[in-house]
Parts: sequence; structure tokens; C-alpha cells
Amino acid sequence: MQKKISTIKRFLLPLLILMVAAPFVLTGQQTSQQLANTNAAAREQARALIRLLNVTNELMGDQARNAMLLLKERSRNLGAPAIAGSVNISGTDVPNLMLGETPLTNNNELVDYVAEMDGGTATIFVKSANNFVRIATNVKQRKGGRAVGTVLNPNGKAIVALRQGKPFSGVVEILDEPYITRYEPMLDQAGEVVGAYYVGFKVDMKVVRDSVQSIRQLETGFAAVLDADNEIRFLSSHVSRDKAQALLKSQPASWVFIQEQIPSWEFKLIIAYAMSEARAAGLANSWIFILIGTTLGAVLVGIILWQLRRLIVEPLGADPALAIDVMQRIAAGNLENDDVVAKPDTLMANILEMRKKLRESMETLHKNAERVSLSASVFDHAHDGIFIADAQMRIVEVNIAFTQLTGFSRDAALGSTPQQLGFVIYEPGFFDKRMQLSQDGDAGEWRGETWNRRAEGEAYPAWLDIFTVRNDAQQLINYVGLFSDITAAKEHQHNLERMAYHDPLTQLPNRALLSDRLQQAFSRAERSKELLAVCCLDLDGFKPVNDTLGHEAGDHLLIQLAQRMNQCLRESDTVARIGGDEFALLLSGLHDIEECRKTLARLLEAIKAPYTVAGETVTVSASIGYTVYPLDHSEPDTLLRNADQAMYQAKLNGGSSVSQFDTDHDRQFRGLRQDREKMEVALANNEFCLYYQPKVDMQLGKVVGLEALIRWQHPELGLRAPTTFLPIIEDTDFSITLGEWVICQALGQIRTWQASGLDLQVSVNIAARHMIQEDFTERLTQMLSEFPQVNPANLEFEITETAAIEDVSGVIRTMNGCKLLGVSFALDDFGVGYSSLTYLRRLPVTVIKVDRSFVRDMLQDSNDLAMVAGIISLGRDFRCKVVAEGVETAEHGLQLLRMGCTVAQGYGIARPMPADQVYDWIRSYQPNAGWAEVGKVE
Repeated sequence: MQKKISTIKRFLLPLLILMVAAPFVLTGQQTSQQLANTNAAAREQARALIRLLNVTNELMGDQARNAMLLLKERSRNLGAPAIAGSVNISGTDVPNLMLGETPLTNNNELVDYVAEMDGGTATIFVKSANNFVRIATNVKQRKGGRAVGTVLNPNGKAIVALRQGKPFSGVVEILDEPYITRYEPMLDQAGEVVGAYYVGFKVDMKVVRDSVQSIRQLETGFAAVLDADNEIRFLSSHVSRDKAQALLKSQPASWVFIQEQIPSWEFKLIIAYAMSEARAAGLANSWIFILIGTTLGAVLVGIILWQLRRLIVEPLGADPALAIDVMQRIAAGNLENDDVVAKPDTLMANILEMRKKLRESMETLHKNAERVSLSASVFDHAHDGIFIADAQMRIVEVNIAFTQLTGFSRDAALGSTPQQLGFVIYEPGFFDKRMQLSQDGDAGEWRGETWNRRAEGEAYPAWLDIFTVRNDAQQLINYVGLFSDITAAKEHQHNLERMAYHDPLTQLPNRALLSDRLQQAFSRAERSKELLAVCCLDLDGFKPVNDTLGHEAGDHLLIQLAQRMNQCLRESDTVARIGGDEFALLLSGLHDIEECRKTLARLLEAIKAPYTVAGETVTVSASIGYTVYPLDHSEPDTLLRNADQAMYQAKLNGGSSVSQFDTDHDRQFRGLRQDREKMEVALANNEFCLYYQPKVDMQLGKVVGLEALIRWQHPELGLRAPTTFLPIIEDTDFSITLGEWVICQALGQIRTWQASGLDLQVSVNIAARHMIQEDFTERLTQMLSEFPQVNPANLEFEITETAAIEDVSGVIRTMNGCKLLGVSFALDDFGVGYSSLTYLRRLPVTVIKVDRSFVRDMLQDSNDLAMVAGIISLGRDFRCKVVAEGVETAEHGLQLLRMGCTVAQGYGIARPMPADQVYDWIRSYQPNAGWAEVGKVE
């Protein structure tokens, strides 16, 4: 029964549609007519309202023009416009606008006259910069006062016209009320805009408001007038403002919105109504047609069903609806098996057999089409370029990526060989060789990196795959090539390698690349029998640049330094940065050592040239150490270490020099460095201590001071004298560290003795390297502040002559700074160095110490005796106290007293002793009776 109904539907469907649709078509026509009538009525209401507004605009516009003529005529009677200085209005300075001799600022007589004559409002503006300021007006602000000092709307249309020297007329919002206005520029005698005239008339919108409020479309339709800001100005009275705003904002599709612009007012009128109400009104007029149509349709369907059953379905005795349905599905391409069974040798059986065969054929075609479509999609959308060539390597097809990568169009590529299109440009016979190998059956596939050339001539690296396609008979029919541009990958690889092997600041090779190049240079030197110089370079004076100008300035200096070194050396040489201010050099292909020395000397001079960083001119130098292979027949890593040791030796030599690695010296150097490291450990382990040797006034028999002498309490070797270890750290930074430790220990001991009632001056020896430090005085101030109980006068520094003469000016500055703190100085070992009367005259010392070597032998050697007498005489002449060292016997003391030297120290008085023995020794000290007698005689 279901299948018969389907057949009936097939025959009856057009008729049913016609019969059923007819009433609805008539209803739709009635509804459309109702919608058109409603729309026309709405537009007519809109046009009537627009005409009302336009008439209002024209009438009041004429009134505004007349008022403007009156205002300008009265202004001309006062005189020509001009600017005379400035005037303050409402706290703002604006140009002082004059009409003849009459100032207009706050002068409302002119505008009030126009208002009295014609009604409305009037204003005089003055142009201030790019704005127009009200200086005379009868326009009132919301608080009731005149709007003097206010600015014309900078975003309005009126100011745009005035700035261009043009008049403007139209509707303008003033205090949220519409005014019919007219603005005209005020020009001075030079034709420049200096101000503006304004007249305006407030529009009584009651008629418009009443008109809009009375508009009503159908039941819920309404009218609204919107201003330039899309705010509702007037609205039909039967609808709420919130509902109207929501509908106007969303404008649903179920409503009709008729919009008319009112340009002169910058208003727009919108009349809206619901389509459902319009349709309902149309439907109310057409229900009778729907009833008649439905009745006629039902009668007609019944007749047709009776005739189909009698004339078609019953005589056939079959199911034609099923056959028709199957044929329709076959025609539509639906060949699916639906378990339909038909009697043999019938039309239906033949139809089902035909469908089966068609289905099998279509399945085969679909499978082939899917494979072809997939291949085509891959071919077209692949990011890699693809070309297909015939057996003679002539291209027969390319994809889109091919044209994008090569720059050749598809038409240009077809028929050409890959070689002709710039493939494998550095191997001309590449494709011929591939064809030969393919014909021989030896090579079916090849892949690798190549260099290609684009159509515009640019060469680029590519990855290329080529393989062959053969038919069932294994005959070669095609070549297929896939390639991709690997420029970005190459650049990325290059950048990664550069980042891995180059210093990011100076772009010089780093330690890793240096190691590789050192191996290569070493191998080349072995083969060529040429010399290879391995050098290490460390900057002198770089730390002060960082400390004073900052690390950024230091970085700029390093960049300039790297550029200079590269310019001084050959391209075959290598400059590498291996640390903060440490560099390594490889000088390859040298013929002799002299060539290396000249190169390094030239490099050192270039480094010493001034640099400009952070707006300052600074200079640095360098200590360079080098070793030469094969004279130094070591392995590459050892060569670098040897050059580093030579560089360290250059540092010890005072810096700013070049030092060659010395094998014999290296052994000594390694031992020296180990000793220095042991001393650093000893300081950390508190193995150092201070002994104190008394200084006495032999004439008075009184202890007048102590000299602090360092000792090393070695855990294995016992107590060691300073001569056994201090030379090891001379000219090293550790000498400064140890010197500060001695000062702090001496200050602490002075504090302890002061607490027990012992008030004596203690002398401390200062190393040369320590004394010439720029921050010596600052560091001393800090150390003294840690011992506030200690009188700085109880601290004396002993400096040797060599320490003084290395940098006389710098040492004098330091000594004067220390003297201001209360600390005094003695010149130690006087007479054994390079002292001169000039240095003695310049140095601010108060004590001269006669070296023990002169005092010890003066009783046997007349030259030493004369030297001691001369030094004592110099002391008197320069008003310096003289202290004699090396007094070992009472006779030494007697001789010194006879020559005028009263203060002495030495083993004949007391040996150096630990601090805890000093107090008892002083209490038990017995002065030499012979010395006292000589003192009385003197």
C-alpha cells in the first residue's frame, strides 16, 4: 500500500500543489497588497513631516540672514576688525578683537541690540589659534550665565567652514536644542580671518513633536526622529522610548523600517511596523479564499485517487510505483542494493539486473577516480616542486609549486628539459648521466643536494629527488622529480653554526672554533714546515673602563678592539675571544720569528690607540704572550697553555708588552704559581701572623714605637721569615690583599694595647703594587672606620725607595691623602735603591730609615760609616727624623748617638716578637747605661 501511495503521489503531486497553493497564493497577494498600502501610508506620513521641517527651516533661515545683515551692518559702523594684543577671559588669554576703537571682549551691547531687533541669539567670536572663542554673546549656559569664554564646537561643520574663510548656515545643536543658525567669518583689512559672526533662532519643535507623537502604524508601529548622534528626538506617544531604542538598534527582520533623511536638520525619520501585523491584516481579508480552495482540492484528490486505482493499479497487477522509484534512483545515480525482488522475465527484473551491472561498473570507476583525484590533489597542493618528464627527459607536466620556486611558467616549462630550466647548474651532464643509468637499469632513484637557478638568474640550494616510472612491461615511460628550496634551512644552519662558534658580542670566533682552527693550523704547519705562532692577549686597564663608564661602554670598547685586531692581521690569521678581556691569536704561514714579533708589535700599537666610548676618550693596552711551533714542539692545547703562561709573564713585567714562552722559565713559573696558590690558602687558613720589633730612643732610654713584621706559621716548615715568601707575591694582586690584612691586624693590635694603657706608634711595610693603587686612600679610610678607637697617628707606613720612584706623582697624591687622615710615612731602606735628593725633597715623609746593611758594617767599613753620617745629615737638612736599622751591639748605638741619630732598632735592642710578649718586654726593658751617658754628654 505504501508503494502504491508513492505512485499516486507522483501523478497527483502537481495537481495537489496547484489546488492547495491557489488559496495561499490569493492570500499572499492580499497580504502583499496590505504591506504595500501600509508602506505607502508610512512614506506619505514621513514626507509630510519632512515638508513641515523644510518649511520651518526656510522661514527661519530668512530670518537668520536678515539678523546677520543687521549684525554686520552695526559692526561696520563701529569700524574695521583688528587684533590689538591679548585679553584674559575666563582665565584664558585670547586675542583682543577690536572694531575700530571699540573692544568687543565682554561687550554685549552689539549682540543684545541684534537680539532685541530680530529676536534669537547673536555671538561675536575671536579666532584663537585654530579655535573660535565666544567673547560677546547672549547665548546662555545651563546655569543661566552668558557663554562668554566658551569655544565653538571644534568637531562641528561650522568651524570647518570658518577656518576656510567661508560662511555656514544650517541647523546646529546648542545646549541640546536645535537652532537655525548662520555663521560668517570676520576678516581684517589684510583679508585674514580674525573672528566670526553668529546669529541663530531656536526652533519651536512642538508642531513636529505633536506630529510625530500622533503617527501610528497598525497596532504597534511607530515613528521616531533621530538626531545626528542617533539619539531619539521625537517618538510616537503609544510606544516607550526603551522599546523603540531596542528595536531601532537591533532592527529585527520581522519589522519593516522606512527611513528618510532630513539633511538640512541632520535628522532622519524612521517609521517602523511589524510585518506580522501587516500579514495578519491581509490574512483577515482572505480567509474565505482559503476555505473554498481547501474544499475544492479535497474533492479533486478523491476523484483522482479513484480513477488511478480503477485504470492503472488494478489492471497492471504489479507494482509500477516500485519500478518508477528504482528508475528514478538509477537516473539520480543511486545504484545501491535495496533487497528488491522481482518476478523473472519482467520489466522490473531487467531493471534490477541493469542496476547491478551499472553498480559494479561505477564502483570500478569510483576507485580509479579516487586514486586519480588523490594524486591530483597531492600534485597541486604539494609545497615541493614536482615535474614529470617523458623518457627523453622533456617535461610534460609541472605543479603550482614548481612555477613558484623556479619562476618559470607552466607553458615555458612544458617541452623543456630540467637542465634548460636551471636545474643542477654546477653539473652540466647530470641529467644525461641519469638517463644513461636508467636505460641500463642501474639507477631507478637519486636524491641529494643541488644548486638550481631561477628564471630571474638567482641561484639557490635545493634538495632534489628523481625516480623513474615504468609500465607493466618494465619499459621506462616517465621521470618524476621532486625538489624543494632549502635556502632557509641553509641559512638557519649557518646561523646556528655561527652562534655555536662565534662570540655574540664581538662576532669573533669563540673557544670552540678556536680549537678547531688551531688543529687545522697545526696540521698545516706540520705539512708545510712553516711557523705557527699561538698567542694569548689580555687587556691592561680594561677594568677601570668598566668600573667608571659601565659595562655597556666596556662592550663597545671590546667591539672596536675586535675590529682593530682584524684590520691589523691577515685574512689567514685568526682572532678569537676566549674570555671577558682575553683573546687568542693564530698567526699561520710565518717564515721566521721576527715576522711574528713585528706583527705583534704592530698589533700592540693599534690596541694602545685611543678609543671613544660613552662620549669619553679612553686608552687601554695589552699583555701578549706567544709561543712558536715547531720551536715549541708541543701539542695544540699545550701550545695555547704555554702562550697563556707567556702572557702572564708579560703581565708580571708591567704589562703593555710582548713575551715569548720560555721552557726553562716555565718550570720556574709553575713552581712560583704553586707557591702563590699555597700562600692564598695560608691566608684563608689563618697561618700568617705579625711579629713586632721595638724602636727605642737610645738617648732617653724609652720605647717609642714598633714595626710590624709578617711571619708565616707553615704547618710543615714552621715559622718562615718574610724574605722567604714575600718576593713570590711581589707585583701580584695578592700582595694587595695580604697588605690590607696586615693593616687590619696592626690596627686591631693597637686597639688592644690602647685598652691596656700602651700607646705606641706601629709601622707597617707597604708593597709597591699596593701603594700605587688609585683607591688606596679610600680603602684606608674604610679600614680606619672599622677601628674608631684607634688614633690614626699611631699608624705609620714604611715605603721603599723603589715604591716611591715608580710613580712619584701618584704616590705623592696618595701620601697626602693619608696624611689628612692622620697617618704618617717613613722612607725605608734609604740609600740602597735609586733615591735622590729630588725624590726626598718631594715625598711628604717624616722619617728616614737607614738601611741595616750600612749600620751593620759601619764600625769596620769607613764607606758605610760615611754613608750613615750623610743620611743622618740629610735627615737634619730635610727636617726628618732618622731611625737606624740593624743595631746589633751597644757599640753600634754609641756610634749612632755620636753622629746625632737617637732612634734605632735591631737585634741588639730586641728581636721581633709575638704581640702577646710585647707588653711584658716593654715593662722589663732596661736601657743601655752607656747610651744614656753619651746622651748626657751630647
